[in-house]
Amino acid sequence: MYLDPARPGAVSPSERLRFGLSLLQGELGGRTDWWIFNHVGIARTQRVIPRRLRRPYAVFLNGIEVWSPQLSRDRLSTLAEATLRISISHHTARRVRAAHPEIGAIEPCPLGLLDEEPASGEPDAELLARIRPESVLIVGRMSSAERYKGHDELLECWRTVIGKFAEAQLVIVGGGDDSQRLAAKASELGLAGSVLFTGFVGDSTLAEIWKRVRVFAMPSTGEGFGLVYLQAMRASLPCIGSTQDAAGDIIVNEQTGFLVDRAVTGQLSSSIIRLLENPDLGKRMGAAGKNRFDAEFTYGRYLARLGPILQSGFMKS
Repeated sequence: MYLDPARPGAVSPSERLRFGLSLLQGELGGRTDWWIFNHVGIARTQRVIPRRLRRPYAVFLNGIEVWSPQLSRDRLSTLAEATLRISISHHTARRVRAAHPEIGAIEPCPLGLLDEEPASGEPDAELLARIRPESVLIVGRMSSAERYKGHDELLECWRTVIGKFAEAQLVIVGGGDDSQRLAAKASELGLAGSVLFTGFVGDSTLAEIWKRVRVFAMPSTGEGFGLVYLQAMRASLPCIGSTQDAAGDIIVNEQTGFLVDRAVTGQLSSSIIRLLENPDLGKRMGAAGKNRFDAEFTYGRYLARLGPILQSGFMKS
């Protein structure tokens, strides 16, 4: 059962009502033994069902939307009344426990990816031809509400990078309401010739971009996990993340990439320069990252973690 709004990021009252009625029918009709909700916002629909009629349910804790100190009372109650609270990383579990210890136990279950993902359509050959071999990639939504991802910091350090490595190129993949501001900032910083904004790209084009770049960097401070790091590791790329979020659950510092403290001037640029100037180091780190992906973060490994959590939690309920 899916809540599939017509407008991304906005659920209308009628859509919410239809979803709630479908959920109620499932509860009253005895068609389900338990529910799994992938977001606390959706799980709130359980609260319209009388407690004696509710089926046991689990809620996934994805990151900033659950560790915020300003979490609303209905969301806190939804989490506290859940049979299972499953976090997508150990970092998220720690943050939520610290912010809301009253909600109860949390089971960390780091995410995973398929070994490869199907990509339909023809790649954008014209765009791919513009990507230099000495490129650093960031993939992510550019939202004015999510400026923690590190786009600004990459632009601000890029003059230092090209001062040491003139052919370096920053490739920024994604769209969003903040993209025009960031493009204007790149121009103001005199970086137009060394920064490529691709906009949104299709799966087949992105699959080719992963093969053409040298480094993946997303020095974010707000990731609850960061599937994009796994995509980079699957592509055998060294990764740069930050010490302030869940990147440390994925990237092994100095082995599969670098974890940087954004508050320390020069750490981000020096890590990028080190990888660009030492291709062999990047290849070693990329290979180590691929090995780590294969050992820990495939879809099969994810299912092996999730299955026992669900079985144990719902058997007790």
